[in-house]
Amino acid sequence: MATSNRRDWRPPPDPSPADLAKAAAGDRQAFRLIVERYQTMVYSIAYNVLGNHADAEDAAQDAFLRCYRSLPQYRSEASFSTWLFRLSLTAALDRRRHERRQPEPAEIPEVADDRAFGAAQGVDAGTIVRALGDLPEDYRTPTVLRDVYGLPYQEIAELTERPLGTVKVMVHRGRAALRLRLKAEREA
Repeated sequence: MATSNRRDWRPPPDPSPADLAKAAAGDRQAFRLIVERYQTMVYSIAYNVLGNHADAEDAAQDAFLRCYRSLPQYRSEASFSTWLFRLSLTAALDRRRHERRQPEPAEIPEVADDRAFGAAQGVDAGTIVRALGDLPEDYRTPTVLRDVYGLPYQEIAELTERPLGTVKVMVHRGRAALRLRLKAEREA
C-alpha cells in the first residue's frame, strides 16, 4: 500500500443533510454511499490504533454498525466526519481493550507517513508501525492522531476525552519512546 503525507490528509467532505436524513431513515443506498465515502478513513483509524489488518477490519465494521444505529440521533453539533472519526476511534479502542494483546502489524496502513517519525534517517515504514505497536495505548493513540493524522492537540483532547495538557504530555512521551525504539532498531 502506498503511504500518504499526513499534511495532505483530510477527511472526506460531509454528506449533505438530505443524504444524512435518508440514511437515518433507513435508506440503505444512502448509507452505502456514506460507507463508501468514509471506509478508508475508518479503516485507517482502526489500523493505526490496532496495528492488525483483521482487527482493524472488525473495528471498522463495528464503527459503521454504531454509525448506522446512532445516525438518527446525530444532531450536527460537530461535523459528520468528526462524529464518525470519534465513533471509529472508540470502536478501535474498545476492540483493543477487549483483546488485551499486542498485535503484530500485517501491513503498512495507507495514511502512515514515514517522514512523521524519521524515515529520512533510514527507518522503513514497517519498522515504524511495529514501534508504534509497542507503545503503551495511552501514548500510542494521541501520538498517532497527532503525527499520522495531523490533528490539533485540542481536537485530540476532545476525541480522547482528556485534558489538553495531558494530551500534550502523552504525545511528547510517545514521541520520546518512539525515538528510543527507532534508535535501538537502527543500531541493531
